[in-house]
Amino acid sequence: MQENTVVQETNSINQEQISGQNVVRVVEKTETVETKRLQEHYNFFGPVTFLYAVFYAFCMFRNGSGITFPFFLAGTLLYFVFSLSKLGITLKKGSAFYMISILLLGVSTFCTDGWAIIGLNKLAVFLLVMCLLLNQYFDTTKWKLGKYVGSICQLVVMSFGELGKPFSDGKAYFREKGKVNKKVWYGLLGVVIALPILLIAAGLLSSADAVFRKMTTDFMNWIRPDNIFNVVIRVTFLFFTSYALTSYLCKRSIPEEVKDRRKGEPVLAITIMSLLSLLYLLFSGIQIFGLFLGKMQLPGGLYLRTVCKRGLFPAAGCQHSEPDPGIDVP
Repeated sequence: MQENTVVQETNSINQEQISGQNVVRVVEKTETVETKRLQEHYNFFGPVTFLYAVFYAFCMFRNGSGITFPFFLAGTLLYFVFSLSKLGITLKKGSAFYMISILLLGVSTFCTDGWAIIGLNKLAVFLLVMCLLLNQYFDTTKWKLGKYVGSICQLVVMSFGELGKPFSDGKAYFREKGKVNKKVWYGLLGVVIALPILLIAAGLLSSADAVFRKMTTDFMNWIRPDNIFNVVIRVTFLFFTSYALTSYLCKRSIPEEVKDRRKGEPVLAITIMSLLSLLYLLFSGIQIFGLFLGKMQLPGGLYLRTVCKRGLFPAAGCQHSEPDPGIDVP
């Protein structure tokens, strides 16, 4: 008597005969070349991601739209470029456009004080960064706006499932490499020993120079529980989110193909857009005629030139008796 048994593995599909039983091995691919490289180079991604998180805390600490914002964006791009090179991924041709746009938006953000513009700039930076990453890991030549939006949402949501990857990758790396290098332990021990020595030396130097004493006093006043908590939260947040984002991108779980969902007749859309275009041309012609060629007066005492300058809705709220500036009232 034969029995069929399905066994799921992750490497290959094999069919074997074992004591009269048919065993079908089905593959579920969960690892890619980039995922393996991410684990193998944990000694690079772990420290570099941590330094990037510290740099973020330094640039953005109570200064979300200051002069350090474009420097943070430049550091973000460098971090992604170094990560891609370590994963064996080369920059694609259109990446320069995304990078230049991100940096220009960063400069625009610290040059303005309008909260609405700052919010829109940061939203645009976020979308451009996501599009840049998707363009690097996937073939996006046939993607439309809907595909980009869906992929960005999937990338953000599914990355939360990778928040534990720094621990699992670090555990696998140190298990494979054996014990941690003794130089690392010596370095940490040196930091612990140097802290009290630095405090004593700072106190002695403060007594010798008034400027240095002022700087030291300001720094000690800055070290408060709320500031330390703020910095720790920022570093922790960006470290785990950046590593999780890279980890999920390495899995290449977002499908690249785009389904053609067009079912309607294009003549319908062409007709609607043609009529709207004619209406807009009529509107533009009236504006040009009223602004440059004529002194047409509308019902209620408004001149057409006033409407063109102020816009239809602001002009509608004006007093009817207000004359058009620059035009003699007949």
